[in-house]
Amino acid sequence: MKQKRLIPLAVAVLLAGVAGTAQADDGGLQFNGYLRSGVGESTGGGGGSQACFKLAGASSKYRLGNECETYAELALGKQLYKDPDDGATFSVHTRMAMSATQWQDWEDTGNNNKNLSFAFREAYGEASNIGLGSASVWAGKRFYDRHDVHIIDYYFWDNSGPGAGIENIDLGFGKLAYAWRQNTYDSGDTSVDGLDHKVGVSGHDFRLSGLKVNEGGELTLGLDIRHASKQPGDTYDQSTNGYAMNIMHTQGGFLGGYNTIAFQYQTGDISGGYSSPNPNANKDDKTERLVEQVQWQMPGTRFSGMGVALWQRQEPKAGAAQTWTSVGLRPEYYFTKHLGMAVELGHDQVHVDDGTPTRQLTKLTTALLISPDSGFWSRPQLRLFATYAKWNTAAQQAAGSLDALSTTGAFGSQTHGMTVGAQVEAWW
Repeated sequence: MKQKRLIPLAVAVLLAGVAGTAQADDGGLQFNGYLRSGVGESTGGGGGSQACFKLAGASSKYRLGNECETYAELALGKQLYKDPDDGATFSVHTRMAMSATQWQDWEDTGNNNKNLSFAFREAYGEASNIGLGSASVWAGKRFYDRHDVHIIDYYFWDNSGPGAGIENIDLGFGKLAYAWRQNTYDSGDTSVDGLDHKVGVSGHDFRLSGLKVNEGGELTLGLDIRHASKQPGDTYDQSTNGYAMNIMHTQGGFLGGYNTIAFQYQTGDISGGYSSPNPNANKDDKTERLVEQVQWQMPGTRFSGMGVALWQRQEPKAGAAQTWTSVGLRPEYYFTKHLGMAVELGHDQVHVDDGTPTRQLTKLTTALLISPDSGFWSRPQLRLFATYAKWNTAAQQAAGSLDALSTTGAFGSQTHGMTVGAQVEAWW
């Protein structure tokens, strides 16, 4: 019973604490959030609840009509103080998240439910206008300057988590930012000396953004240096360092939207991911990634959409290298201000250099859209969708147990499947 009361109690305490500082503030309470939820079923094969299609070895999936969870974020922020003389401001920001498998029933928060989880995604403070020009200083846990491809929900540059830093340092030709990030891992291994060891990974993230290289175009450069350390006496864990280099160009005003291309090179502990580095990786592990995305909103029309082309190669020192490629489009057209239609077609393939056949998955979704406006980013958006996917035998064999693509999934020995359903997505 105490477990079930924990999250509501935490939210109540947070609200009470923020509200109690109102006398020192003139900025008001900020309330932001995100949610998606829906209902669906699989047709043919084993049937049952909605199945979602993702290729083994791919870091993401095409998400329209292909999300099988309820997910929500609630964010509260408060400007706690503003100096009446120099305008210095001090604020706090928090964000809680909940994710649950869509059992289409009451979501149990008990310990026995492994499909429901809560997390404190952000909890940080920020100081601005403190005599450093346009620069602001922050400390705590936060989403840090993330970059993603929306239609596959893939954050290719995401150094989020606990840390501290300074950002928006105006150099005249661009903006400089520095962040110190920390990850701590509990290996859980006690077999060597009976002790439960922890490994820490410190990261130093340098970014130079806003470089005007052409009309309407900006360049962002990034360097992330990681250093891992383990506790004295730890003979089980390694302590692997790493670094990442990033070059990203964004062209504004492209077809009424934007075009972004990014190249990334990562080594060692960071080669597996920014927010979840692997301190036991080999220092010679490396990842190369090229991301191209286009978002358009044709001026004077109700036609919009997004496209992506992605290539990623991971080369571990031990084991076979793996290449993931993905191409897809989601065009949208609105018949009226509020009623429209979207079609999303995406293809993923993963090739492992071990002699096995290349895994392939193609997914097609059509959806009726209901939105406040006819823009691509208009939310909340209600969707009625039908999704069809087809995959090859290699993808089936690589899929995990009960996965939609496996022989133990909703479609059995078939290498194709269809789902239908409805969903809402919103942010505010």
